[in-house]
Amino acid sequence: MLAVFRPLKDRAVQIVWSGLCTSTIGEDLFRVASVWLAVEVAGNMAGLVTGVQYVAMLVAGLFGGVLFDRWRPDRAMIGSRAWSAAFALLPVVGFYISGLSITLLILSSVGLAALRMVFSPALQSTIPTLVPNRGEQQAINGLFDATYRIARLVGPMVAALLHLFLPVIHFLTATAIGFIISGYALYVARDRLTGGGLGDPVRMAPGWRGAWEALTAGFKLMLREKRIGTVLVTNALLNGPWMVALSLAIALIITEYRPTFMGFGDLAAYALVMGAYGVGDVSGNIVAGSVRFGRPYSTMFLGYVAMGTGFSLLAIAVWALPPEVLLPAMMVGALMAGLGGPFFFVPMITRMQTVFHGHDIARVFRLRLVIMAGAMLVSSLIATWFFDRLGSVATQLGCGLVILAVGITGHIYYRRAENREAAGLAAPHPDE
Repeated sequence: MLAVFRPLKDRAVQIVWSGLCTSTIGEDLFRVASVWLAVEVAGNMAGLVTGVQYVAMLVAGLFGGVLFDRWRPDRAMIGSRAWSAAFALLPVVGFYISGLSITLLILSSVGLAALRMVFSPALQSTIPTLVPNRGEQQAINGLFDATYRIARLVGPMVAALLHLFLPVIHFLTATAIGFIISGYALYVARDRLTGGGLGDPVRMAPGWRGAWEALTAGFKLMLREKRIGTVLVTNALLNGPWMVALSLAIALIITEYRPTFMGFGDLAAYALVMGAYGVGDVSGNIVAGSVRFGRPYSTMFLGYVAMGTGFSLLAIAVWALPPEVLLPAMMVGALMAGLGGPFFFVPMITRMQTVFHGHDIARVFRLRLVIMAGAMLVSSLIATWFFDRLGSVATQLGCGLVILAVGITGHIYYRRAENREAAGLAAPHPDE
């Protein structure tokens, strides 16, 4: 059995992972359905549904810590799943009472995005408790991270199947059911989620002083552990160009150049490229979760080398190759880009859980999510300018080159640092 799947021998891990799979696929259904419904209701204003999510994550992440840090992780996760189900159902209830509106879709998206800032940091803080053996932490991080990558791969296919017999509005009902199942799974396994001091609330000063402590706790922790702090911030910032390259530029390229292969074109062509990215994503996750890297930091940045190279090659293929082979070439580039992501994320999360402990893990991870949301918000705003001035292909190439440059720079820097550390450990002590 591959190392990434070994934690599933533990019944508690099985239960939590199964619930997580259900809710992440449900969240992907919500993503597909909310955009589709928003386009039907509001046309060009549909972009608000996506944009407000980043704003909600920023606000909740920055100012919600004073509340979130006082909650036990198991209660925070179970409660957030219950409220997420309620927010997912809000547009459904409105649909039957007064008809669907863009306002309800925005409120639902804001609620789910804000609750993600409760759930995700709490989940990260419980993983070392769920699997105390540090040798298995990278495997379980790969396993849990795979749920999001699998959802990205199979979510659109599940949506296509459900659309055959279910109205799009009830995709949101399916999302709510996924949240309820996930919350119940966490409730069943709750006794395994509160060890290592996580059952004790964080002690904070009263009033504004406590609020300030909660706001700045993540920054202080990252400054104290500068190496992993730098890596977390780098990852969060690069989510901006990653989002533009994957979510926006590829769709515009296919719309503009209309590549076809073996009868597949338009939306089917887009699905093939995104599917190739998903296959690379899941495959990279299995490898990254199964292998323990001797030099984790420099290896992480090789993941960005692969991702940046894949996105860049995808753009170059549009300019350099004839139309009859363009779509397969774009799929190869997307596959390579997908392979790179897990090689950075899985070791990064494992190192974070090793360096930080207990509630500090949640505080640091929440700050990463805040920076990520800000980067994606800013990138989505300025991407329009780049698309207008440079075009979709040049923007895609630029995003790929930025990621590639960071990957090469980070690999060289951390490779030298790790080599120096290895040489220092191998050198004989002067007293010997």
